[in-house]
Amino acid sequence: MEQKKEVMWNIINALLAGALVFFGACVDGNITLKGLIAALMAAFVVAITKFKDYWTTQEGEYQNRMFSFAGS
Repeated sequence: MEQKKEVMWNIINALLAGALVFFGACVDGNITLKGLIAALMAAFVVAITKFKDYWTTQEGEYQNRMFSFAGS
C-alpha cells in the first residue's frame, strides 16, 4: 500500500512539474495555438522525464516483482 502511495505522489509531482512549465510558457501574454502546442509538448517531456528519474531509482525494487504471480 505504501509503495502505491509513493508511486502516485511521484506521478503527481511529475505532472505538477509539467504544469509549471506549461504555465511558465504562457506567462508572456501572447498566447497562440502554436505557443500552446509547444508549451504542452514541453510540459509532457518534463513530466515524463521527472517520472523516469524517479522510476530509475526504484528499478530494482519493482523489476523482480513485475512478472511474479501470487502463490508462485
